[in-house]
Amino acid sequence: MKQELKEKILTTLEKEIPQVKEIADKIKIDIPKEDKFGDLSINVAFLLTKTLKKKPLDIANQIKEILEKLPEFSKVEVAGAGFINLFLSQEYYKKVLQTILKEKDRYGAVREKNLGRVNVEFVSANPTGPLHLGHGRGAVVGNVQSNLFEYIGYAVDREFYINDAGNQIKKLGESVYARFRQIEEPDYPFPEDGYHGEYIKEIAQHLYKYEREKILSFVDEQQAIDFCAEFAKEMLLERIKNDLKEFGVEFDIWFSEKKLYTSGKVDEAINFLKEKGLIYEKEGAVWVKTSLYGDDKDRVIIKSDGSYTYFAADIAYHYDKFQRGYDFALNVWGADHHGYFPRLKAAVKAFGVPDDWLRVIFIQLVKLFKEGKEVKMSKRAGEFVTLKDLINEVGKDAVIYFFLTKDSNTHLNFDIDLALKKSSENPVYYVQYAHARICSVFREAKERFGFDPETDFEADISLLKEETERALIKDLAFIPDLIREAAVKQQPHKLTQITYELASQFHYYYNNFKFLIDDDENLMRARLYLLKAVREALRTLFKLMGITPVERM
Repeated sequence: MKQELKEKILTTLEKEIPQVKEIADKIKIDIPKEDKFGDLSINVAFLLTKTLKKKPLDIANQIKEILEKLPEFSKVEVAGAGFINLFLSQEYYKKVLQTILKEKDRYGAVREKNLGRVNVEFVSANPTGPLHLGHGRGAVVGNVQSNLFEYIGYAVDREFYINDAGNQIKKLGESVYARFRQIEEPDYPFPEDGYHGEYIKEIAQHLYKYEREKILSFVDEQQAIDFCAEFAKEMLLERIKNDLKEFGVEFDIWFSEKKLYTSGKVDEAINFLKEKGLIYEKEGAVWVKTSLYGDDKDRVIIKSDGSYTYFAADIAYHYDKFQRGYDFALNVWGADHHGYFPRLKAAVKAFGVPDDWLRVIFIQLVKLFKEGKEVKMSKRAGEFVTLKDLINEVGKDAVIYFFLTKDSNTHLNFDIDLALKKSSENPVYYVQYAHARICSVFREAKERFGFDPETDFEADISLLKEETERALIKDLAFIPDLIREAAVKQQPHKLTQITYELASQFHYYYNNFKFLIDDDENLMRARLYLLKAVREALRTLFKLMGITPVERM
């Protein structure tokens, strides 16, 4: 909205004040904190002072006369030393409502994906166990941010990096094999740092039932462990995929770490750096000169025993991403990776990518509370609440909404009791109830008056004269700008704030005004028209978050 109005203002002003073109990039349209200062304010008069050699106040008055002719504004005021305050017209408000009803649950979204291609990598959980709450929060943040990028015009690839190489897979195989052996030999030793939890026993029992003879036929025990590791990895990865799909999260690309090595991509990336003179040997190891690109020291990529470090794989992985032609890449990482980001960013810059090509959103821990007490979790002991457990208890919508209520880089306390409440105290219930209330009004309108608001109909918007109605339409008008800001700043949690504010405005309107009016059909139609726009705006926000637009509650 602001960009559209800015372009209209600039086009109009340039016809009479050509110098406006010179300062166009510096012109800002802001939303005043108080309604008395208008719906929008613009700083153009101050920016033209030097060029026109006039006082800001004189320039502002000249601009006022020009902008007053635009149908988008009912009034233009000059305040103070040259501030220009703009009041939106009834005609513009009508256009806002028409736009919403035309675009429906894609209100304000860019249709053409012309900003570029983006890779968003998130979740990337080790396939060694079920998804926990941290993975769930990362899934929500990554998926919603991807939706936001698409909303503003990017083509997005959602990517899951499968950590299927290295010590964790070896440990998984040893854990499953030990549980397999313990079915017949209870005293068979379990690895000290093995994976605990019932899911390991379940996999072992499955293998015992269907693959017992095969596993026992291996002459070399390590072969049996490797078989168990591969089987368990695939089974757990399939569970992860299914859990995420039920959560409304699906990936375009599943990228295997193992294939980085087998395809030669790790060596390819290292050779590229070597040709740039950024690789050297010291103390029997191979190092990369990340210190030249902002890291606090150089890093080892091949250890003295000839094995690759995790850092080498990460460098190769991001080199591969860059080669795939993305305009930028966004990773969603756990907060424990804060210190890792500078070194990886330095390595990626060594490939010649722009400084901001690699971006990261960090995810802090989630603490679960029930009946006022924290639910203690221990991943090492295998006693932790899985994402699936939480979804089964409070529902997908509540999990998504609660995970978005705070900036992902702050700790989140998840109150199960609050998530289950069917009252306005529960924020997800509150916003869904706004949608359900509108649907209820529409059903009643059809029953009582034979008028179906679900169909396309005309309405006289000029009848919406109440201050509450004006404020509600104004809120609707600014929603695309707020969504766009959340997308650009990579703040998906802002969506819950936008949604809650719109729901609050609606609930106030619902509680204080009548919509089904026996003696004034025109006013009824106008108010139902407004309600229809509110519902579509809510659906737009729900769609971005992945929340269900409930029709009955």
